[in-house]
Amino acid sequence: MSKVPRRIIFKWTSTSSIFSILLLTASTIMIQLFLIQYLVTRGLEFKFFIIYGLAIPYLYIPLIGFVAVILSCWMYLTEKKATIHAKPGTGIPIMILPVRMFEAAFILLAMLTGLLFLPYVLGSNWILGFLFSIQSSIPALKTAITGFYGYFSSIMGFAPIMKYFFSNFISFLIIGCTVIIIGRKSRRRIKRR
Repeated sequence: MSKVPRRIIFKWTSTSSIFSILLLTASTIMIQLFLIQYLVTRGLEFKFFIIYGLAIPYLYIPLIGFVAVILSCWMYLTEKKATIHAKPGTGIPIMILPVRMFEAAFILLAMLTGLLFLPYVLGSNWILGFLFSIQSSIPALKTAITGFYGYFSSIMGFAPIMKYFFSNFISFLIIGCTVIIIGRKSRRRIKRR
């Protein structure tokens, strides 16, 4: 018998789903809080909105949207990766669904962490010092390194609040596009067989 694509039925209220959602939400909030603290030490102002007597830091308001984007991407990616190849009449292993959920959560968290902090790492002094040492040893790369330095020095010259929203916007845009590509790729591969 040949193997056919079979879809795993999700229960979003199952224990593994709720645990994955809580883990993803808590990790996203912790990563964002770490980024906020990093930027506060580098000049970002920590101001408050006062709404009905509640003092809410304005940097925490976008966290709701960031968590919503990550959870939406996770749900889409988990749903699209929920197809396995199995022989007809055989049972689907129980552990496949939680593994696929945690795999999607890990992919999203790794991309979020890498993309949020990548502009700050690439614009840091030790990377620029490393690039200039390469430039002195390989003079043919001078124009490329000068262009790279000019681009990142202009980004690092933004106000801290603009850097915060710019890095978040770019990272969540790339995460959303990557999740759509991964989801469409796995679906297309299954249809061809």
